[in-house]
Parts: sequence; C-alpha cells; structure tokens
Amino acid sequence: MKATYLSECLEKFHDLPDQIQEMIGGFEACLEIKKLEDAYNVSLSFAVILVAIGELTIDDLPDYLNLKFKLDKQKGEEVADQIEEKIFDPVVDLLVEEEERTNSIEPTENKKQFGPITEMPLADKKEFILKTFTSEIVPALKAEPAKIQDFNIALFQAFNEDEDLEEKVEALLYINQEKLSDHQIILDGHPASPSIANWLKDFIKKYGSNLFNEVALAEYLSQSPNIKSIKPEEKELVRKVLKLYRNLVFFPESMDGVVLENWEIFPVNHDEIKSNLAKENISENPVITERQKTIFDLQKNLTKYPATSLEYKAIHQEINRLSRK
Repeated sequence: MKATYLSECLEKFHDLPDQIQEMIGGFEACLEIKKLEDAYNVSLSFAVILVAIGELTIDDLPDYLNLKFKLDKQKGEEVADQIEEKIFDPVVDLLVEEEERTNSIEPTENKKQFGPITEMPLADKKEFILKTFTSEIVPALKAEPAKIQDFNIALFQAFNEDEDLEEKVEALLYINQEKLSDHQIILDGHPASPSIANWLKDFIKKYGSNLFNEVALAEYLSQSPNIKSIKPEEKELVRKVLKLYRNLVFFPESMDGVVLENWEIFPVNHDEIKSNLAKENISENPVITERQKTIFDLQKNLTKYPATSLEYKAIHQEINRLSRK
C-alpha cells in the first residue's frame, strides 16, 4: 500500500465528527476489532477505516478480505456482519436519532414547499440542492429533461444568491458515495467502491484536473479498463457524471460556445424537450423564458469583472432581483 493512500485515508477519517471517530476507533471498538482479528487471523483496522470514510461498503468487505488475506467468502461475510453489528450499527442509530431530533424541532413554516424548484425560497432551494449533491445525484441524472432544466436554472439562481454555495456543492460532488455500477472498480491498484467519488478519482488520475473536451471523455468511455466491465446503462451514468463534473467545476468556461438557453450544470437532453413540446403543441411561457435568458446573459457578463468592482456588484444585484421574481 502506498503511504500517500494511507495518509489520505487517515486524514479523511480524522475529518469525521469526534463522536463518530470515537465510536469507530475508540478503545471499546478496538477491543471488538481485535477479537475478530484474532478469531479470523486477518488485519481489520484499515478496512474499518475504509468503510468509515466510504472507500468501501460493508457489502464490499468480504471481497476485500478475500483479495487481501485470502479469507474464505463465507468467513468474510461473518466478519462483515460482526463489524456492521458491533461498530457501524450504533453509529447509524446515532445519526438517525440526530435526524429525528432535528426534524422534530423544525418549525412548520420552514417545511419545504412543493412545486418547481425555481420558485422555492432560497433557503428551501439550497436545502434541496445540498441534499441532491449529498445522496441523490443519480436520481437527478435520470429525471425527465424538463425537470433537469428547471433544476439547472435553480442552481444558477442559488449560486448567484449565495456566493459560498457553489464551492460547497463541488466539495459534495467529490465525496459522493452513490454507486454507478454493480461491481467494484480498480483504483490505484486496489478494489474500490464504484461510487461517484471514485469514478471521478479514476478519470482525474488519467486526464488531470483541468478542463477536458469531448474527445477526452469519449476516449475514457471507450478505453478505460473500469468502463469495459460495466453495463451500457451504467456507462451512460458515468458519462453523465463526468459531464456534470465538467459543467460544474469549470463553469463558465465549460459553457463556451453554448447558447444561453442551453447552459447547464446537470446534463439535459434539450432535443427531447423540444420534441416533447412539439408533440404536445405547448409553447414556452415567454415571460419566464425571457427572464431566464436575461439571467444567463447577466451570469456570463459577471465573469468579466473583478468581484470587488462596482460593475460586478451592480450585475449581481440585478441577477438577485430577477431571481426573486
């Protein structure tokens, strides 16, 4: 194992809340882990850390132990069950209790409103966006094109109204643990969960962290060893995630040459939207469409000026005014 990989994993573990670190790596937990190590003649400490930071899931653990220590799959499942019961179930129970406590004290007037995301108040919009990037990116990518388009507009609105939100969303994308395929991938020579975070790591390792074009994307989707073992629908999900990564992290450069009404963060099939409108003989609302185009136009102009300039502030205020309509 490379020292850098170990160090990175330890840093991620140390970033967890102190109470969770204690529950997973404290004295009592270590005693339980030691009993299992002695009983099955395997080393489990690093494996537990990998599960804690999302590099492995409990379901991945038997395969990991088989690859690392040649432990029989059935025994590996026994170990995984014991670790889940003694180490991670109490953590899950704690998180559930915290969630229930938070929900129980939430004022009724702050409950999320239903309807188009673009019409939500900023607080509800931000909550929806952060939840999506935490655990619901895959459902969002699979949504109807019109709903994805509405979500994209909501993203641009929220980014304009909250200067810190885009950075938070990027950070969530890099650590997202939603799986894109059924089987593990190989990352840095090790089996790894096929999570969004790990697929991004695999792509960035090959193509770097700079803005990439469609040629690089097509090359990865046709030549990557990890891609060759997955289903066509899983490959399409990987493609959409990589386009989401490009659109978000490299905005506004990622939208160069794209007409304003087609600007996007989540990839959307604009041809399908137009086709559906034609079939249903429904025309777009001219007021909303014109306002959206104006917001996109102002967003593009915003990048021309320093954030401290008077021009920047004036444009920013106008975007906020239009977004609140």
